[in-house]
Amino acid sequence: MDYILLFRLLFVLITIGLLLGCALLIIRYWFTMNNKQPGKDIRIEEQKIILPLRLQAYERIILFLERISPNNLIMRLNKPEMTSVQFQSLLVKTVREEFEYNLSQQIYLSFKAWELVKNAKEETIKLINIAAGKIPETASSGELAKIIFDLSVEKEKLPVNIAIDEIKKEIQKVF
Repeated sequence: MDYILLFRLLFVLITIGLLLGCALLIIRYWFTMNNKQPGKDIRIEEQKIILPLRLQAYERIILFLERISPNNLIMRLNKPEMTSVQFQSLLVKTVREEFEYNLSQQIYLSFKAWELVKNAKEETIKLINIAAGKIPETASSGELAKIIFDLSVEKEKLPVNIAIDEIKKEIQKVF
């Protein structure tokens, strides 16, 4: 008789355990599904806001890089009445101002891309200064421009172009 009572008690306990286990699984599944959905909605809303900002940042950085490309920089700023020293100063000042204007765009770029952008700026300034060092201070801006063009041609690929390529790769990853 004690065995029958023990058997019934064991049967009831196993049944209660199975029911509690099923209930816990259902509750856990319900919480998991309810907690995932709001996060998904928030991420979708964030993408709607952030994606256009990122694209705008990429556009601005590409424009910056194009503007500081030695050829474009010289074509835009060359004034024949300037001396090489004045022209050098104007070129370096313009590159730095353009960079400072676009400084905030770094939050939307990868670390690698931003490092390449900074490198492009520094290498462009270095190229201008090297070219200026090869001619006398009394030389004309045209002579400085010619030296800069020659140094640009000697390089296989300008750092500006390397940075542009990296940013284009990043944009392709976004889409």
